[in-house]
Amino acid sequence: MVSYDKLVDELAQDIREKKIIPFVGAGLSRNLGLPEWEVLMARVAEDLDIDPDILSLHGDFLQIAEYHIICHGGSKNRISKIIDRNLRSIEVDIGASEAHRCLIDMHFPKVYTTNFDEMIEIAFRYHGVPYYPIATLDDILAAPDNMTQIVKFHGTLDLDETLVISETDYHNRLDMEGPLDIKLRADLLGKTVLFLGYSFRDLNIRYMWSKLFKIMQANCKAFMVTMKPNYVFETIYGKKGMKFICLDSDDFCADFTKFMADLRCRVLKE
Repeated sequence: MVSYDKLVDELAQDIREKKIIPFVGAGLSRNLGLPEWEVLMARVAEDLDIDPDILSLHGDFLQIAEYHIICHGGSKNRISKIIDRNLRSIEVDIGASEAHRCLIDMHFPKVYTTNFDEMIEIAFRYHGVPYYPIATLDDILAAPDNMTQIVKFHGTLDLDETLVISETDYHNRLDMEGPLDIKLRADLLGKTVLFLGYSFRDLNIRYMWSKLFKIMQANCKAFMVTMKPNYVFETIYGKKGMKFICLDSDDFCADFTKFMADLRCRVLKE
């Protein structure tokens, strides 16, 4: 087994050489107290006048979202507003999030995220670092090269049509033919992915890895930061090029922040 120090040093070296593209999940913002997906889907169920516990027996989160969309004539506008309202209802002190500061300090040219919240963008603004958000083809075409691109891979709540939120949305994206998929294929050439803020049980990580492996095949490489070891996941995905940096932690917020600070120090050689 490769040691923690050796893996993190390897990752830090790749970051310094601009070989890493981070994919950021909800875990990066967990310390800020944002509602988790289960809570957001409960609000969606309540909007349908259905007990969330009962609705959860009839479908997973993607299916519940799709059911809500169907019940509202195929429009994502209402579910988008529910999620947006609940995410914005929490008062956030972004300046207190060391994890976000560390992400910014490592100067990634591109940051991909599947998050609907805007905590990454807010952190860049708070720290006075320029960035360019990308969610559409027009954004891709207009993107400058002199600032970090924040790619909203599952869309933005400001544009309902960009959202990847339902089971059908996920299936439709598997063909890898959308503008953001084509951009991802180009961005990944010669690069390695770093998964931050995802768990083994997160559908996003399995879905994203299937997409990445489809693109890269034998050249597919990735790092994933995990809280606890999982020999099943590590065996399956380790054979496909994924390396795991396991923190073996029971305190996600504290130890994930420590990891980000440690990684930043190694990247900047502080």
